[in-house]
Amino acid sequence: MHRVLLLLIAVAFANHAAAKEPVTNGLDQYGGTTAIKGKATGFFHIEQIDGRNWFITPDGNGFFAVALSHMLSGESDLACRNVYDGDADAWLKGSFAKAREMGFNCALGSATSPERNLNGFVDVEKAETLFRKANFPFSVGVILLKHPWEFVDGETLPDIFHPDYEQLIRSRAAQVCTRYKDDPLCMGYYYGFGAFNKSDEWVNHHFSLPPGSPGREVLCDLLIQRYQGDAENFNGVYGTSLKDMAELKSTHCLTYDKQYERRNFPIVGKSLDERKLADFEAIVSHMCVSLYKLGHSAIRRFDTNHLILGSFIKEWALSMDSWKKAAPYVDMIAPQHVNEFISVNEIGKATGLPIIFSDEYFGFHYPGGKGSLHAGLMSHDARAEVYAANLMRHFKDPQVLGVTYCACMYDQGGNTLAKNNQNGFYSLRGEPRETLIETVTKMNRSVYEHARNPASPDELNQLHEVLFDKWKEHSVRKGR
Repeated sequence: MHRVLLLLIAVAFANHAAAKEPVTNGLDQYGGTTAIKGKATGFFHIEQIDGRNWFITPDGNGFFAVALSHMLSGESDLACRNVYDGDADAWLKGSFAKAREMGFNCALGSATSPERNLNGFVDVEKAETLFRKANFPFSVGVILLKHPWEFVDGETLPDIFHPDYEQLIRSRAAQVCTRYKDDPLCMGYYYGFGAFNKSDEWVNHHFSLPPGSPGREVLCDLLIQRYQGDAENFNGVYGTSLKDMAELKSTHCLTYDKQYERRNFPIVGKSLDERKLADFEAIVSHMCVSLYKLGHSAIRRFDTNHLILGSFIKEWALSMDSWKKAAPYVDMIAPQHVNEFISVNEIGKATGLPIIFSDEYFGFHYPGGKGSLHAGLMSHDARAEVYAANLMRHFKDPQVLGVTYCACMYDQGGNTLAKNNQNGFYSLRGEPRETLIETVTKMNRSVYEHARNPASPDELNQLHEVLFDKWKEHSVRKGR
């Protein structure tokens, strides 16, 4: 298994060992390869060519996206002070230049995502000006739901079935889409990071709304219909003592346990009550489809030119059935990570949609082994090895259109620093992680050597196994 990966990576490294600038030979003005020909529509779109899914540039050439989710982050203000003497414009230009030098070819998560710019440090207009000067494609956010980081004290989750919420999303789409609808550099619209990652909280919130609230009414009616109004049957499943199921709308506040959030992991799903699980899935599916349908309708009122990327959500957040029902309202599925236990490829096949990995991991480093250790690896060199294995797996997967990585150019201040999480290619003081940068640069520049030659199912399975072997080899939790 490891031999397959090593041979593929060796080819990429050998062909680019002497390269100092991003490869431009055979690329169009947007970074697409002229070796893959699609239709020139004037906008980014998707085509399947010779069994592989591709973004197609406005000029009609194949494009495989390799991006950083958080290339520009508000938590980079500390690195800006350390490295650029507090000059935000110099930091912005320097970070963008470094990303391009490393072979990142677009910004799938837009110039900056809202939860990564809580302090307003990133000037989005200036960032997009840099993108335009460099013909650097980017997506744009029509944000449907806030990331949990964005909530302020006293703020509650929205009622996604309330007419005011529908009007809010329509107004956001009107404001955003009228600006970008004719923009060829815009790859499409995404809905933000994190929707339904905490599905138990979203469901419980709607059941806890005041009686008469649209969201509570909708979900209660769904359960009443599922049980055909039979309170005795419902009581037998939930251990309640309702005399009438209409009590769900008024006096009884239904809640689901936390483990329902990760119900799609096989080991978790098997531990849950099958009847409650089926109810919960029906609820989440209805919420998901309603949300995606609302976003789709709002965008398409103003823009029929651009792709809809949907929400960038955990690969375990939705069931196969929910993905299938939401498929008519997006142009791709956008799970955040490849998963050892949940097959994103099967979801892609079931929906008939291509895949982008929308916030992919290649690990974080925690100095001294302190902190949450979430996705923790032993060193930055180990991160380089996981990156190489991960990107090669995605290069060779014919269902995959591209990947955007959960990483920043510099280590972060703020909450990230408080968590002792190092996710940068450079330290807070600007010291480069040389092996990591070299590996990422060489892999990124090999994009069209490998994406043009997708793997067979057996070869892809081998690359998949090699990737997770790398995780296990370098995990900080190894032996704990």
